[in-house]
Amino acid sequence: MPCRGAPSSARTSARSSVDGKALELSITVPADTPTNKQRAVQVQADLKEVGVTVELNEVPAAKYFSDYIIPGDFGMTSFSWVGTPWPISSSEALFSPVDSESDFTGITDEMLSALFDEANTELEPDKRIGIANEIDNVLAAYVPIIPIAPLPNVYAVKSGLVNYGATQFATVDWTIVGWRK
Repeated sequence: MPCRGAPSSARTSARSSVDGKALELSITVPADTPTNKQRAVQVQADLKEVGVTVELNEVPAAKYFSDYIIPGDFGMTSFSWVGTPWPISSSEALFSPVDSESDFTGITDEMLSALFDEANTELEPDKRIGIANEIDNVLAAYVPIIPIAPLPNVYAVKSGLVNYGATQFATVDWTIVGWRK
């Protein structure tokens, strides 16, 4: 769930919470898009349990990205990106460079560009995963995106098929997929 680096509403709320007032956030969702609204309502309910008020801001679906997301006119928002078999290279634009068409947070860390370049040219899988871990550590240090609504990978396979199914950051090793004997 993308959150702007320092939205005005969050800045105000953060200052208010220092004075003992409850944190108040807003989440912008496109109207007439049930999945986005359902996620937002769930976030609203979950945060209410810990004393955080979340206001839903439904905006016209046709203007959701052009008028709200791309210009950064939101505090939080609810949409997801589709994953690819190449999670390192396909996620780069979400975090670097800061003026990427997909970096809706408006923040980055200067170290990321070189790390993504290195990871995307490394052919040795273990070294590439090590660089991906470095990228993850940089991202964790400034938390540009909070995955509030992770989506599961669910596969249905015929009984007896082994070593095939949902993966997060790995690809299927076809040399070990097969039928149980």
